[in-house]
Amino acid sequence: LFSTVCFSVNNNTASIEVLTGSNYKKWKQDIEFAMGIADIDLAMISDRPADITDTSSLTEREHYAKWERSNRLCLMAMKRSISEHLLGGLPETNDAREFFAAVGERYQVSSNAEAGSLMSELTGLRYDGLGGVREHILRMVHLQSKLRARDIHLPDSYIVSHPLNSLPISFSQIKTAYNTQSESWSINDLITKCVAEEEKNRKEKSDTALFVSHPKHKSGNSYRRQSKSNAPRKFQAKKNGNNNGQTNNVGGPKPAIKKTGTFHFCKKLGHYMNDCYKFKAWLERKQAGISLAFVCFESYFVDVPSDSWWLDNGATVHVAFTMQGFINKRKPSDRKES
Repeated sequence: LFSTVCFSVNNNTASIEVLTGSNYKKWKQDIEFAMGIADIDLAMISDRPADITDTSSLTEREHYAKWERSNRLCLMAMKRSISEHLLGGLPETNDAREFFAAVGERYQVSSNAEAGSLMSELTGLRYDGLGGVREHILRMVHLQSKLRARDIHLPDSYIVSHPLNSLPISFSQIKTAYNTQSESWSINDLITKCVAEEEKNRKEKSDTALFVSHPKHKSGNSYRRQSKSNAPRKFQAKKNGNNNGQTNNVGGPKPAIKKTGTFHFCKKLGHYMNDCYKFKAWLERKQAGISLAFVCFESYFVDVPSDSWWLDNGATVHVAFTMQGFINKRKPSDRKES
C-alpha cells in the first residue's frame, strides 16, 4: 500500500503517490501530471532564465517571476512526496529540474533488465476472462510499443498470432479460421473478430439453465403420509379362471413392527414422533409463531397448557380445578348434568 499527497493550486486538485523506492515510475507520472494540470510545470520543462537587471524588459520580468514561482512550488511538491529517509540521501539544490533529474538517476533501472522484464511479461500473458478480450489484446499492443521504444521491434504478425495462442479453447473456431486463411489480419481485425466470438460464447453460456432442487422439511401429517408411501406394497394377482380366486401376496405377511427405543422429545418408551401429543402441540405452537410460558399462582383456572409453571403459595391444602395432565376431555351429556 502507498500513501498519497494531495494539494490544490489554481483551483486544480492533484494527488501524488509518496515515493518509497519501488514505485518510482508511478511517482514520476504523478509529478508530471500534477505539475502540468496545476499549470506550474514551467520550471520542469525550461531552463532557469537570466537574472533580472535594470535593463530587463517587462516581459522578461514577468517570465522570471512566473518561473521562480513554478520552481518553488515544484520543489515543495516533490520533497513533500518523498519519504524522509530517502530525502536525506538526495543532493541539495534549489533547481526543481535538477532535483527531478537527481531522483531519476538514483532510481534508474537498467534498460536491458527492463526490456527483459517486458518481454517475459508479453510472452507469459494469458487470457483469464477478466476485463474482456479487447483489453487483453490491447495490453499486448501496449507492451509491444514499450519494447519498440527500447529498440526491440516485434512485427504486427507476432502481436496477431500470440494473442490467439493465449486464448482458451472456447475461441477454437476463430483460431481455425485464422490458420486456414492465407491473408493476414491486422490488429483491428483481430480485435473485432475476437470480441464477436466472446459475445457469442457469453450468450451461449447465458442460455444454459441449471436446475437445483432442495428437499422440503416434512412434519406432522406430511411425515405420516411419507412413511406410508415408503412402506412395502402388496401386489395381488388378478382373478381368472385358473387360480380360482386365490390371491398371491408377493411380499408375504407383513411383520409386526415393534416399537422400541425412547423418543427424545418426551423421554418415553414405545411410541414414535408422530404419536407424541406433546410433540404435536409444540409443533402447532411453533408453526403459529407462539412461544409462551404460562405461570399460574391461583388454582381457579380450568384450561391451562400442560407445561405450565405453578408457584407454591405455602398453603397446606391445594384445591385445583385445572385439567392439566388429562389427555382427553369431553363435555358431559344432558342426563349427567341434570
